[in-house]
Amino acid sequence: MIESGERSLAPSIKNLLLKPFLGFRFAAIAIVSGVRRQGIVQINFWFVALVIGLCSGFASIVFRKGIETLQNFLYGDGGKGSFLEVVSSLDWYWLVLIPMVGGLIVGLILDKFTPDARARSVADTIEDSSLNGSRVSIKEGIASSLASLLTLGSGGSSGREGPVVHMASVISS
Repeated sequence: MIESGERSLAPSIKNLLLKPFLGFRFAAIAIVSGVRRQGIVQINFWFVALVIGLCSGFASIVFRKGIETLQNFLYGDGGKGSFLEVVSSLDWYWLVLIPMVGGLIVGLILDKFTPDARARSVADTIEDSSLNGSRVSIKEGIASSLASLLTLGSGGSSGREGPVVHMASVISS
């Protein structure tokens, strides 16, 4: 009776251990069969997707480091540690003046480079890619990303995900 229990346990453990490899195997088979059917076109597609993904990831890292660099430049680093400690040591008028000037510059950028004077969001990216033949305006994308970088770097409230999505869509266009 114990032997039959051990036999039934052994295949389930084996299946558990092999399950991830079977998924990779099926994916590899699908890729190889796609390459056989479509030839070099399929290889080009995967290569372009890899390059776009790498460039988008790099742009995301540069965007994040740009925010950090701008904050250190505008508010000072002072070697005090966290950003909260640095900001708490500033006079009150700097905490009003820096975001105010940042918002003014952002407003000028958006007014000059976007048709409706607003930053682009993820929904705008989806709409542009579906209505404009998978093309996103490069000028609007760069202006929107720069505006978000300046907003976040100067202390304004905004999200980081929307500009990263828009930069990736500009890169892929």
